[in-house]
Amino acid sequence: LHWDAGAYVEYGANVVNAAGLSASGPYRVDNLSVDSMCTYTNLPPCGAYRGFGYSEFLFGLESHITRMAAELGLDPVEFRKNNAIKEGDTLPYGAHMNPNGIREAIEKVAKEIKWGVKEKSKDPKKAIGKAVVCFWKSPAMPPNASSSAFLKFNEDGSINILVSGMEIGQGLLTVMAQIAGEVLGMPVTKIRVETPDTDRNPYEWQTVGSHVTWGCGNAVKRAALEARERIFDLVQRVHCLDKSTLYLQDECVKCRTKPDFSLPFKDFVINGIQAEDHTFKGGPIMGSGVFMPEFASAISDPETGQGGHPNVHYTTGSAGIILEVDRETGKMKIKKVALAVDCGKAINPDLVKGQVVGGLLQGFATVLYEDMRYDAKGRLLNPNFSDYKIPTVMDMPEVVVPIIIEVPQPDGPFGARGVGEHTMIPCAPLVANAVADALGVRIKSMPVTKEKVALAVKAAKK
Repeated sequence: LHWDAGAYVEYGANVVNAAGLSASGPYRVDNLSVDSMCTYTNLPPCGAYRGFGYSEFLFGLESHITRMAAELGLDPVEFRKNNAIKEGDTLPYGAHMNPNGIREAIEKVAKEIKWGVKEKSKDPKKAIGKAVVCFWKSPAMPPNASSSAFLKFNEDGSINILVSGMEIGQGLLTVMAQIAGEVLGMPVTKIRVETPDTDRNPYEWQTVGSHVTWGCGNAVKRAALEARERIFDLVQRVHCLDKSTLYLQDECVKCRTKPDFSLPFKDFVINGIQAEDHTFKGGPIMGSGVFMPEFASAISDPETGQGGHPNVHYTTGSAGIILEVDRETGKMKIKKVALAVDCGKAINPDLVKGQVVGGLLQGFATVLYEDMRYDAKGRLLNPNFSDYKIPTVMDMPEVVVPIIIEVPQPDGPFGARGVGEHTMIPCAPLVANAVADALGVRIKSMPVTKEKVALAVKAAKK
């Protein structure tokens, strides 16, 4: 892999590293050699973007997987399914793969687009192609990336949670409230997650890499568990109830051996509980939580890349497309796209579905429209939205089918793992493989524009 990082390294070197560690794709490969190299050019320096290099290398990899299957006379979907990585398989750097549902994802998207059923367009000038591809991504983060959280009760029994993970539209604050609510038996309407202010909020490494549901979520869960433990200790001390029989439900402390016992949070989480001697026990209930992936390590053999554990886990999935292509103009219309992602546990399914829809639109934008042009001296030639094309709502696929797979991540909060970037990275090979299926021409560079398709069809006829 050769990466154009521009004139200065900035964040580009991290992209090169992340892609090199995962360049096998979500497949079991027994014999593998990967070199990922950062190249300096006279272009502007490259930084981080959603997908962090995975969109680029998966375009080449998944295009090649389809070509390999054709050369071998095998169905490309079955070829992927037979070689998909499983729990315990060895990763490129020697660690072992986490539990995942990639095979289920392949099967579901193939069924959704009716793979194997050839479709014809009503317009004889157009052809319809289909494609199924796989994807995976790990959080690109250092081994000591940590998260922390504070939690406190208020007089009315409500909760404030302080974190420094940023809400950037992905729904982080909602999910953090759900995690705490699940532990403490409270509705999210009684939980306020504070907008981050790093002057007073606890530490968070960064809101990047599709990791905050996992990392920050683990910290919030630990803070909620600590608060719950303090509640149980207090109730056991004052009411002489075995803490193992206590549980939280409907904003109250309840007891399995005393069905009539119910102590509302608002009655004691600030003022404490009055004992038989009329003294008060307890005080404000608070909790704190810290999470760091202590099993991770970036140190490995410099020659072989073996021995470390640089990636904490992978989120995997599969996507399928039905694409209509004009044989003469190359113009493409996405009739249907389905994407299945194994998020471990969908703490908020609607937010996961939103990530699927938004990620696909952003991904298809990079494949079909977005094209940065430079002159020989590295000057950008299309620095405005008149010349740099982005899609509108009119360019959305006709049908988008989000599919949620749930194979729990053992160290995730309630089994969850991240899904933020993953939904855009399969878009490039989806389009390229569908064009090849429809018209028999292979586009090997991005973006896959209608001009490239039309010219490739014309060249194929000569």
